[in-house]
Amino acid sequence: MEIPVTKPAKRVVGYWFNEKKCQKFRLAELQAECKRRGIELVKIDLSRPIEDQGPFDLMLHKLTALYAQALSNDPKALLAIKRVEKYISENPKTFIMDPIPGVCQLLQRDQTYHLLQQCTKEDDKVFTPTYAKLTTTDIQLNKKLLTEASVTFPMVCKPVTGGGTKEAHEMDVVFNEAGIAECTLPCIAQSFINHGAVLYKLFVLGPVWFVVVRPSLKNFYAGVDGCYGINKLAEQETVHFNSHHVSKENSQSPLNQLDPGDEKEDLPKADPAVFNRIVTVLRDELKMDLLGIDVVIESSTGRYGIIDVNAFPSYDSVPNLMKHLVDLLIMRMEPVSRIPENSQTSGLLASPELPQEDSGVDTG
Repeated sequence: MEIPVTKPAKRVVGYWFNEKKCQKFRLAELQAECKRRGIELVKIDLSRPIEDQGPFDLMLHKLTALYAQALSNDPKALLAIKRVEKYISENPKTFIMDPIPGVCQLLQRDQTYHLLQQCTKEDDKVFTPTYAKLTTTDIQLNKKLLTEASVTFPMVCKPVTGGGTKEAHEMDVVFNEAGIAECTLPCIAQSFINHGAVLYKLFVLGPVWFVVVRPSLKNFYAGVDGCYGINKLAEQETVHFNSHHVSKENSQSPLNQLDPGDEKEDLPKADPAVFNRIVTVLRDELKMDLLGIDVVIESSTGRYGIIDVNAFPSYDSVPNLMKHLVDLLIMRMEPVSRIPENSQTSGLLASPELPQEDSGVDTG
């Protein structure tokens, strides 16, 4: 008697991105690759109960903007987040890419930097610059907090919320105590590290990662205004900038053009082994697969400074992106991985513009 062959059930991935993320992430390509690999991709509607739309083997999401809105007590965002968390708690077999605790931790820069300091404190090659959270207009208290945290001038003041809003990219370079009053509060004040105007963006897809080289802020020095040459005034003026604009591939901002004296500087050569160590440590700490990690190499010491980490980045310039992503989805839905966890792919790539995050509340 012939035994009938049971056809394996189709795997179902539920996803939620807002509309701008759908467009920027080339959703049609992801849909085509999933279909080719036998995966059903279903858009989740957060305006109604998620359990009525599943079941899902895996949930793929970009909820950063929604959580940022929820932090501001937006009622629509709060309801959507409540539905997401209810589904996750009631469906433990659904793999969540990525876990909500890690996503929320990366949304708050002070929490991110605390984690980075803890997981790199034993590494003599990798660090995160000193920082302090400033929440008050009391200048004397802010000076005390900066001193206690060993934050040095010049420093970069960044919004506390690290993603999900356009304001997350608006920053200041402060050269002295007088400039502290110009920072938009609350903020994270972080020591600026000279790095030869080169930023390394690590795009992580589970065990696979890539490096994209981008322009970055020029070198700044105490007593020198980095925008306009030698400043004859006693006090240096605060520089306001948008980090997204400064780090575009083709950006010609005066803020990312090295001064003549710095152009002669021999920059340390990037070591893929150190990048791999950074990726491995952060994946282990955050329990996340989809990460964007911003790294600079300190000009004077050659140490690697981690200056930002983001959930589910754009992956601009990553070759065969959808293949790598669907490989990862399959790996997380199957007991036996098709991609060994200890495997790795890396490459130094050219890079186009990195899209900004969308800040609207879109639950459909």
